Amino acid sequence: MRVLIVDDELEWQELLTEIIGGAGEEVYIESAVDGFEAGRKVRWFKPDFVLLDLGMPGIDGIKLCRAIKTDPETESARVIAITGKATPENVEHLLSAGAEHCLGKPLDYDSLLAIMGL
Repeated sequence: MRVLIVDDELEWQELLTEIIGGAGEEVYIESAVDGFEAGRKVRWFKPDFVLLDLGMPGIDGIKLCRAIKTDPETESARVIAITGKATPENVEHLLSAGAEHCLGKPLDYDSLLAIMGL
């Protein structure tokens, strides 16, 4: 399984890497700190899952999700949004942009792993 973690907080990237990497499956993980870097990485890394933060500098999570899901080369990536701003409006925007799930922070790690099949 290939996972791209997109979050401008390095602590979150490290924590998610540890949780997903320790799930007992063979998982390849890449990370990006903003939407611009993620846009480049999603094309060559071809992730199965993109774990996407909403609030980032440059391109926000909603715009990045929409770009991933409307590009024929990347549309198969399953997007899971993870945000500290899980308001009904933000959740609606993320889901309408193509995210499968929108999980709030603090994160329920068991739910994330279950969604990912880990």
